[in-house]
Amino acid sequence: MESLKLSKTERNITAEKTMAMLYTLADKFLEGKDLEEVKEAVAMTRIGQMIFDDGVVRGREEGKKAATERMSMLTAKLLEENRLDDLKKITQDEEFREQLMQEFDIP
Repeated sequence: MESLKLSKTERNITAEKTMAMLYTLADKFLEGKDLEEVKEAVAMTRIGQMIFDDGVVRGREEGKKAATERMSMLTAKLLEENRLDDLKKITQDEEFREQLMQEFDIP
């Protein structure tokens, strides 16, 4: 924790690399409360913000992929059953779209 505190006082690339290395070591060797303390200390730093931002980007990408897969599955089901009017309606009516997702058991 002392090393993290010291590296937080500097705003240069060496300090950021040191903090990243300390966080990696903490993640590998610490558990429980000790790891939580390190996580809290790092969260309030530039590298902590970078880690958070990366997580947000990954989450959005995974969400988009899942949504696209769900829509593809629903579209395929509706085409298979020749329900073209319903296919058109799902592009405009979110509630109806979710109703059909449940009807076809699409996760």
